[in-house]
Amino acid sequence: MFMDYSKLWKLLAEKDLSKSDLMELTGLSSRIIAKLNSNKTVTTDTIAKICAALSCDVGDIMECSSEKDLSLYQAFRTFGQIVEENENIKKHRFTLGNQKFVIYITKNAATKATHILCEANGTVYWKQYHPVGRGFGTNLIPASAKAPLVKPVHAPDEIAIVVIKGRPAMISGLDEGIWVSSERARIKGNKDVFVMTEAAFKVLSLNG
Repeated sequence: MFMDYSKLWKLLAEKDLSKSDLMELTGLSSRIIAKLNSNKTVTTDTIAKICAALSCDVGDIMECSSEKDLSLYQAFRTFGQIVEENENIKKHRFTLGNQKFVIYITKNAATKATHILCEANGTVYWKQYHPVGRGFGTNLIPASAKAPLVKPVHAPDEIAIVVIKGRPAMISGLDEGIWVSSERARIKGNKDVFVMTEAAFKVLSLNG
């Protein structure tokens, strides 16, 4: 079970107030607002300040919800904790029900000139191109050599997902070797890794 603050955001909208307005009225920091936005635990003092500022009761801004009602993406937003970070990737971990997840999310957004390469050595590479010419005569040529993006590492009881922000031109190597596409929605073995765009991650269901 966890506390869901969806009612708070609906109440703010009804009162034509923004999150910045809430910070001004309560004196709460942006860090606390971010925790509320992700349904993270906050103190009773924080809840009291909000209720006083909005002239409402506790039940008007929060309710107890069950994890089983969350989608995978909602669970990531609610429970995901950054455990590692570098110039390319943020690595998160969380648990939904009895299943553990490790999520790698790119910091930079891919574009139509970006190719994501999932290779047999267990590494995801990023290769950027740039357009030459215009219209139907436009070609793409490599802007630089392919660069390693991430080599996912996860425990046997974790499901690993690499999430590419933006819209890459292609993600190659999926459903070959260890790499699994979002369309498969299943893990073939404990070494397998999902690789997908952020849009695909938002609608991913592992029950498919």
